[in-house]
Amino acid sequence: MPDRRLPIFAALLALTLTAFAQESAPIIFLPPPMDGPGTISIGIFDLAGKMIRVLHREAAVDEFKQGENGLITRWDGLDTAGQPAPNGKYGVRGWMAGNLGVQGVAFHGNDWIKDESPRYTRVLSVKGVGRDDVQVTLRTADGKEATLGWKLARAGAPPPENKVTAAIADGTLTVTHEGESVPVLFAEGEKPIACATGSRGRVWAIVETPGGREVRAYSEDGGFLRRLPYQKTEPQPVQIAASQWTEMIFLLEENAAEQRLRSLALGTSDQQAAASADAPAKSAWRVTYLKRIIKSDTFEAIAPFLGRAKPPQSDPVVKWKPRANPLLGDAKQEVALKIAVTDEGVVLQTADDLPLARLTSAHDLKWAALVKEGPALLLFQGDGVVAEEFKIAGAENLMSFDAGEIELKPPGTKPKKPDPKKPDLAPKRKKPLRSGDDL
Repeated sequence: MPDRRLPIFAALLALTLTAFAQESAPIIFLPPPMDGPGTISIGIFDLAGKMIRVLHREAAVDEFKQGENGLITRWDGLDTAGQPAPNGKYGVRGWMAGNLGVQGVAFHGNDWIKDESPRYTRVLSVKGVGRDDVQVTLRTADGKEATLGWKLARAGAPPPENKVTAAIADGTLTVTHEGESVPVLFAEGEKPIACATGSRGRVWAIVETPGGREVRAYSEDGGFLRRLPYQKTEPQPVQIAASQWTEMIFLLEENAAEQRLRSLALGTSDQQAAASADAPAKSAWRVTYLKRIIKSDTFEAIAPFLGRAKPPQSDPVVKWKPRANPLLGDAKQEVALKIAVTDEGVVLQTADDLPLARLTSAHDLKWAALVKEGPALLLFQGDGVVAEEFKIAGAENLMSFDAGEIELKPPGTKPKKPDPKKPDLAPKRKKPLRSGDDL
C-alpha cells in the first residue's frame, strides 16, 4: 500500500524560505524516486512563470549536499546575466531525467555520406578516363577534393576500339570518324552543352532546347538516333560521360534544390527495335546507379525527402507523457518539450527553457526539429550538408518535482520565527536521504 505521508511530506519540504541579498538562499528538495541513475535540472522562476536562472543542469545526485530531509543546494540570488534578481518570491522547480538515450536512425538528403565516410558536399565533375574508367570528383566539407570512379573493363576482354571523337567549339558539335569531320545539325534555338563518345561509335550530347534540356545519341556520321527528355522541374543534365564497353552513360544533373549523379543503360534490343526508324521514339532507360544531394538548409526543405508517404511536421513544442512522481500524489502529468540548437549540439528542454538533457554533440548545425510520430519521439538535425534522424529512447523517463518557493528580501530584513504552536510534522530521518529511498 502506498505511503499516504509522501505527498504531505513533499509539501512540507516546499515551505517558503527567506533569503537575504548578501547571502545565498538554501533550497531543500526530495529527488523523484527514479529507477536507476538520473540527472537533475533545477530552475528559478518568477511569479509569471519565466525562468530567470538555470540553477543546475544535468547534475548527478551526488553533486548535491545530502541532508536529513532531502538534497540541499543554494541560490545566490543572481539571474542568468549574473545580476541580482529583484526582491520578491520565486518558484523552484526541476526535473529528473533517467535512462534517456538517442539512437541514430538514418542519414537523409546526401547519399554520399555514411557513418564513417568523408562529408562530401558537392559533385564537381564526371568524366571518362581512357577507355576503362569513369571518374567522379567531389568536394568535401573542409574544402578538399576527392576522386572516386568506376572500372568498366571486362575481365579477359580486349579494350574496345573507338575511332570516333567529338568536340564542341563555338556552339558547334563536330563528330570525327576515321579522319573525316562532320557537324551535327540542330534546330533553331538548340545548342550543344556537353558531349562524350561511347561504345559502337555513339556520340552522346546534352542539348539545350527551347523546351528544356535533352540527352541525345548520334551516330558516327552525325545522324540522330535517340533522345532522353527532361521535365523542367527535375534536375537538368550539366555533364556527361559514356562507357566504351556498353551503351551506358553517366550524367551529372542539378537544379536549385538537388544534385544527382546517375548511370543509365539503354533497354533491350527488342525495345529499341520497336522505335520508328523515321522518328525514333523515347528509348527505354534503366537507372543502374543513383546518388543524390538534396538541399537541406532547413527542415522544411528536406521534409519531403525523409522517406515518408507524407512529409513529417515539426512543432515548436511537443506534448509528452512523462512518468508520474509519486511524491506529488501520482498526479497525471503532461510536459511540453522543445529543443534548442547550441554551438555544441542539440539540447532537450521544457517549454519554459529548462534544459533536461543533451541529445547530440555536433558543431555548425543550422537547424533541428522535434517530431512526434505515433508513439515515437524523433529528432532531426542538419548542417546544410546532410540531415540526420535520431530516435529518442526512454523519453518517458522524466519526473518533475517542486522545491517550493524562495523569497528575496532587502538586506536587514529578519526572517520570521517559526510558530511554536504549529507542530513540525515532517518525519525525522536517522540517515541522509538518497534517491529512491523508502520513506
